Amino acid sequence: MKIILMCAVGMSTSLLVTKMENYAKEINRDDISICAKSVEDLDTFVDDYDIFLLGPQVRYKEKWVRSIVEPKGKKFSNIPPQIYGRFDGKQTLELAFSL
Repeated sequence: MKIILMCAVGMSTSLLVTKMENYAKEINRDDISICAKSVEDLDTFVDDYDIFLLGPQVRYKEKWVRSIVEPKGKKFSNIPPQIYGRFDGKQTLELAFSL
C-alpha cells in the first residue's frame, strides 16, 4: 500500500509521515510506503500511489484532487485538522486503512 500526504510544498507533513511510519512498524505493517509531496505536483505522481491524504492547509484543493484521483480508482480523504495538528500518526494511518 502506497500512501501520499499532500500539502502546500510537501514539507510540513514530513513529521506526520515519520509518525505514521513508526506506527506502521509497531503494528508490523512493512507493506506500507508513505511520503509527502506538494499537491501542486499531483499530475506527476497520481499513478504511483494508492491512497491520497490532503492536509488541512490545502483543503481548498479537494475538488480538484478528487477529479484527478477518483477516476483512476484511487482512494482519497482530507486529514482532519485536529489529527493533523497533533501529528497523530496512528489516527492518520487508521484513516488511510478505513478507505
